[in-house]
Formats: sequence, C-alpha cells, structure tokens
Amino acid sequence: MSQPLDRALEKLKVSLLQLATMAEEQVTLALRSLTTESVETAQRVVQRDDEVDNKEVDIEEECLKILALYQPVAFDLRFVVAVLKINSDLERIGDLAVNIAQ
Repeated sequence: MSQPLDRALEKLKVSLLQLATMAEEQVTLALRSLTTESVETAQRVVQRDDEVDNKEVDIEEECLKILALYQPVAFDLRFVVAVLKINSDLERIGDLAVNIAQ
C-alpha cells in the first residue's frame, strides 16, 4: 500500500468518525428537545443539518477521489465502499433527527 493512499484512507476514517459524532449529537439533541419541549434545542438541530449534509458530500467526494486516483484493491477497496454506504446512512440519521426535532 502506498503512503499517499494510507494518508487518504486515514483522513477518510477520521472524516467518517466526525460525521458519526455529528449524527449522534443530532439525535441526542432531537430527543432532548422532544422530552423537554425545548424549541431552542429543536432549532439547533434543524440549523446544524446543513453541516451534516456538507460533511456527507465531502466524504463522498473523498471516496470518489480515492477510487479514481489510487484504484484501491482488496481490503482498501472494501473499506472505501463500506465508507460510502455508512456515510449515506449517517446522513440519513441526521435527517431523521431533524424530523424528530420538527
């Protein structure tokens, strides 16, 4: 495995973990707004949805860049494909948190 590919995959992993954290925070805030009937907390969830959406797009672009530039095989290819799938699931979780908040 090449060093540039290693760095790109590590960056991808970090980005995905950041998105997972963002999605988790969105769900936590949405549930808090529901249980406390806090309009302000619900508004924060709705406002932060664009951040989650932008992060999802960034990760997808990173994946496509890795596929195009490095043509990964075996484990690395499976990792990138898994990130693509997980990425869209996390973005959807963020969207569902917005639905709860609304």
